[in-house]
Amino acid sequence: MAAATEIDEGPQARRRVVIVGGGFTGACTAIALVRHARVPVHVTLVDPAERPGRGLAYCSRDPDHRLNAPSFGHSVIPEDAWHLSRWIVREGLRESDPESLCADGTVYLRRGDFGRYLQQTLAEHSSWPASGSTIVHRRASATALQGAGPGPTAGRLAVEVDDGGRLPADLAVLATGNPPPRRPPALQGLADDDPRLALDPLRRGLPDWPAEAAVWVLGSGLTALDQLSTLLRRGHRGPVTVLSRHGLRPQPHAPLAPAMAGVRRLEDLDALPPQALLARLNGPPPAWLDGVAPTLRAWLRALRRRARELQAQQGHWQHGFDEFRDVLWQLWPTLPSHERQRYQRSLRPWYDVHRFRSPPPNDSLVAGAVAAGRIRFVAGRLQAVQAGAPDGLAIHWQPRGHGATRRDRADALINCSGLDIGGAADGNPLLARGLAEGWLQPDPCGLGLAVDEHCRAVGRRGRVDGRLFLLGPPTQGRFGDPVGVIFIAAQVQRALGPLRAVVEAAPDR
Repeated sequence: MAAATEIDEGPQARRRVVIVGGGFTGACTAIALVRHARVPVHVTLVDPAERPGRGLAYCSRDPDHRLNAPSFGHSVIPEDAWHLSRWIVREGLRESDPESLCADGTVYLRRGDFGRYLQQTLAEHSSWPASGSTIVHRRASATALQGAGPGPTAGRLAVEVDDGGRLPADLAVLATGNPPPRRPPALQGLADDDPRLALDPLRRGLPDWPAEAAVWVLGSGLTALDQLSTLLRRGHRGPVTVLSRHGLRPQPHAPLAPAMAGVRRLEDLDALPPQALLARLNGPPPAWLDGVAPTLRAWLRALRRRARELQAQQGHWQHGFDEFRDVLWQLWPTLPSHERQRYQRSLRPWYDVHRFRSPPPNDSLVAGAVAAGRIRFVAGRLQAVQAGAPDGLAIHWQPRGHGATRRDRADALINCSGLDIGGAADGNPLLARGLAEGWLQPDPCGLGLAVDEHCRAVGRRGRVDGRLFLLGPPTQGRFGDPVGVIFIAAQVQRALGPLRAVVEAAPDR
């Protein structure tokens, strides 16, 4: 889609929606609106990327960076369960990327290919005759939102962008995605252009270090798994140390029923039953959670009982965890604020390694290197990194459970310490301005931004402007885990009624 230079004021664009953010959340919201609108809607996606749809997560071109869950849970049109699977068959990706295909028929798609799917699907919806709706891309960054605010102080909404434009809106959706990667205090003083350091590997990739280099990786989640896979595929032979607070690694996936094993043609997909994941996400909590008190301790006890039950039936703990994860958006609001803060302090790393599991191709690659002694995972805290040490990088760290600080040397270091969960507005001038002006507020438990049950932004003193919505990761303070494609898509679908109500109530232009 070409960048829009002005708003279409024609009869087919009477209701105007501005979505800030062109990653998965923004693309999914735009597609849902034009598909389900009962009046003509003109959607403007504001994003500085050359092409919307990919976002930071899916712009990677590294062939070893994959979706961490099977492709059937990644449809951008959640009510069409096999939408992505049909695209994979049409593109021939099961044949051209055989490593993506597992024995049970599931596909762990390259993230770059998934970004291409999003981009193509968004383009297919840029003009939607059924509703007379359109989507355009404004290649710019949003800097201000005029008219936001509840009650008599509110005016007509308009999003200001850094190319000097002003985009009037009947409805504004902030779909800004995940906050930027965190840089721990021990790395703050290091130079971005030091060739021994990969301080922002998601955006800049890895330098071409010697194969025998001693590498330290800070953080052990999925980003670290990606970077380790890249190193190993390059033929890296030197020792690699992965340091994280608990020394945990993402857990593997359990085998799934081989429903997809025979899929080679579109007709094979047509013969499959409807995929039930979305219904499970929007359905009631499972019976084994009935009567469980809304406390972390009670939830953990119930989850452990469920895991033991499944194992006694020759099942897998992952299936019980998934039952809990899928309804967490319903359970989380019942959890007292002090319990949410306790989760962030103490339990989040344990939840994350069970929730964000490793793609089988990457898991196998890294596990082999661990077994061979080429990669080791250690638990501890990074204290300091001296870049000017005569023997390379000096890594000062404190092993978990020990008071003494150790010093190790390294030739290179990769920062994979994760996202700044509490810094939703960091590096985003629009969100920072919203906090300063009071039409946004931090969530009380310190996770993201405050929203109500319909994903409408909650401003200062709890006031709500019904024309302003937040969707996706910034809402995790309210919903616990709105992260990952199917969970964001389900949230968009749940918010679709309130979104459409705002658009349909707007006056004709």
